[in-house]
Amino acid sequence: MTDFKPPAEERPDLTIPTQEPDPVLIVVMGPASCGKSTVGTDLANALSIPFIDGDSLHPASNIQKMTNGIPLTDDDRLPWLALIRSTAERKCKEEWEKHQGDFSQFEEHGIGRAGIVIACSALKKWYRDILRGEVEARPPPEDDLPPSHSVANPEHKVSHPVTTALRTYFVYCEGSPELLAQRIASRKSHFMGTSMLASQLATLEDPKGEEGVVAVDISLSPEEVAKQAVQKVRKLFGYE
Repeated sequence: MTDFKPPAEERPDLTIPTQEPDPVLIVVMGPASCGKSTVGTDLANALSIPFIDGDSLHPASNIQKMTNGIPLTDDDRLPWLALIRSTAERKCKEEWEKHQGDFSQFEEHGIGRAGIVIACSALKKWYRDILRGEVEARPPPEDDLPPSHSVANPEHKVSHPVTTALRTYFVYCEGSPELLAQRIASRKSHFMGTSMLASQLATLEDPKGEEGVVAVDISLSPEEVAKQAVQKVRKLFGYE
């Protein structure tokens, strides 16, 4: 499998200058009820970088399918995952411009560069490889972008493929099947939820051991999980 490298001429207006540290996408992943959005929000707040829920980035055609009860295929997920990457890079550029490339004020708790946290289940390694940019994938065209999204819109040029600059890391929200089932059973419509969880656990390909992946123990308190996530992510960037 080879890296997908979009044309060089696309790069200058899509990402931060090449002499700057590469922008970073941190994907908080795991099956239903693992707390991706909570962990992702807490992590983003602690690192002083933006957070986006990946479900909000589904193309309009995917939203229509899900509304009609039609299961998504991997072909449906391909442009969605590509859109997560392109949206992440464009938002990183926006943050870089906002801070004029100076992230020194976040040195004590941040990652020293432009970054973003996005929650996405990313259950299969193939999905994660798309998010890493190791599988060729193009975002949806402008007429299929999510309706009225503040970032994933034509103004941010998210329909263009991501450049080679974006680096991707994963925070795996790890919990036992029993804990996940207990959490999902406490939600409304838990019968459907339990069925969905079983399907997701069957699909899950454990990411531990893959490069750029850290795991957090979701059996801990939310505060402890957030602390663990921050420490492990910062360690990836050389901060102890």
